[in-house]
Amino acid sequence: MTTVVMFFILPIGIIVYFWDRKNYAGIIRQFSEHIVQITNLPYENSQKLDTIEMMFHKNNYATVDRSETTLVVEKKHFNLGVPFIFFGLLAYLGLVLYLVYFYYLLKPRRLKIDIGKEPFLSEGKRGRFFDDL
Repeated sequence: MTTVVMFFILPIGIIVYFWDRKNYAGIIRQFSEHIVQITNLPYENSQKLDTIEMMFHKNNYATVDRSETTLVVEKKHFNLGVPFIFFGLLAYLGLVLYLVYFYYLLKPRRLKIDIGKEPFLSEGKRGRFFDDL
């Protein structure tokens, strides 16, 4: 029975994984468009960053660093396809290994917002610090 479930879960996990990656790119694009709209407002930089920080806070991002014109936020991105893939490959042991992976090995995705230069939003490489911070 477990083999039959694993046989169907693995392809579903792969499809969901790539579908979620495509949606994440769309979400980043929406964030960028929203940040452009905020930077065009006639407010001071601190007020603009407060508004941007509030937007990310509502989307469960944590603030890592903030200066006068930059903001760095991070969040561990949960992709439902990955636990399906783990389960499809290793059954119930895969779910336990996925929890270990998510809580201890998965690095958060970092986004850097710099309203002083374009493009305003850039993404860090899998949780690494940006070179110019």
